[in-house]
Amino acid sequence: MWQVGREERIEKVFSNQAIRLNPKYAYAYNNRGIAYYNQGEYEKAIVDLNEAIRLNPKYAYAYNSRGEVYRKQGKYEKALADYNQAIQLNPKYAHAYYNRGLIHKRNRNIEKARSDFKKAADLYKQQGNQKDYQDSLDQLRELQ
Repeated sequence: MWQVGREERIEKVFSNQAIRLNPKYAYAYNNRGIAYYNQGEYEKAIVDLNEAIRLNPKYAYAYNSRGEVYRKQGKYEKALADYNQAIQLNPKYAHAYYNRGLIHKRNRNIEKARSDFKKAADLYKQQGNQKDYQDSLDQLRELQ
């Protein structure tokens, strides 16, 4: 999902400072939740991501982030619900389609997985994101 290391520790420090300055700053909770995720602190990540969503219920990125944590925990239905919500809030959110495709692939729902990976690939291509575009195409090839 995200790279682990020094950047996450720095992000946590900055997020902590941002939250102290503005406890209603959903973006800071999301970023700190991601940092916790990267450090394997999943419960802390969920707490922060829940707070980000509580503060901004239309924050698609927080739903996707929380879905990533749930997926890592093996809570696939919760992950799927969060990816669905992220897509509903932002229909051009390629990462959410890709992540939902991973859940459908895991659940052996091949047609839905193909549809999501194709949509993700199309969006990544439009956004000029070559690496994730290629990853999406690789997922589609695996499903052939």
